[in-house]
Amino acid sequence: MDLTALPGYVPGFHTTLALRDLGGQRASDGRTVRHGLIYRGSSLVDLTPQETARLEDLGLSLVLDLRAAGEAEGLDDYVPHGANYLRIAGMYDANGDEVDFSPAGITRIAALIEEQQERFMTDLYVGMAHDNPAVHALVEHMAQGGGPIYFHCSAGKDRTGVCAAMALTLLGVDDDAIVQEFLLTNEYRAEIINNMPADLPEHARGYTKEQWAEVNSVQEYNLRAVFDEIDADHPTREAYFAKEFGLDANAVARIRDRYLA
Repeated sequence: MDLTALPGYVPGFHTTLALRDLGGQRASDGRTVRHGLIYRGSSLVDLTPQETARLEDLGLSLVLDLRAAGEAEGLDDYVPHGANYLRIAGMYDANGDEVDFSPAGITRIAALIEEQQERFMTDLYVGMAHDNPAVHALVEHMAQGGGPIYFHCSAGKDRTGVCAAMALTLLGVDDDAIVQEFLLTNEYRAEIINNMPADLPEHARGYTKEQWAEVNSVQEYNLRAVFDEIDADHPTREAYFAKEFGLDANAVARIRDRYLA
């Protein structure tokens, strides 16, 4: 796939950052998401000088970091001049604890996945759509008309993917288009997914190539489960945004007028 031909492609960054603009996505009313307002990607760590300069050009007002506290410790984001920084974990387990994707945290997660199989990750996805402070911070930023935002987790795929899906759902983009945007992560991260290193990190010792590819990619069924859960509990998406975020029809219309053209 030629990523440079896609409407969300942002030149100047290595593709494995999975950094892209959600602008260009078409909403159900025929308008499209404005460019330069909502960016998603991975953590802003170990950027090249050229990438930091390019990041400065985006005019960000907020960097929303979805990593757990232990995951972000010692791996500080590069925060562009004029931007605020906010770290709020994007995923929580059944006990309400931050889901940590640091090497130590991944070892714990791997054990839980082994025990609960694929439903463990799916449940984490679904949980993000309910009473999630990070998603609430994103929606509040949009409702208040904040400037350009960049949100990310470590790899820019799972937590970031759900947040992107929530933002696009709020803007009236249909599920299939959102899923296609979500799956672009696998194209951006193809270099990582398809090239398992000979010297694996400790938490990945013993992985097969198939297991390596799976944990470094995103799966459609996880995001579809989020939509299914929302629709099972609410008669319409508008009802979901009203109940979950306190946004009435007028508030949603104002947000869409701001972000769509």
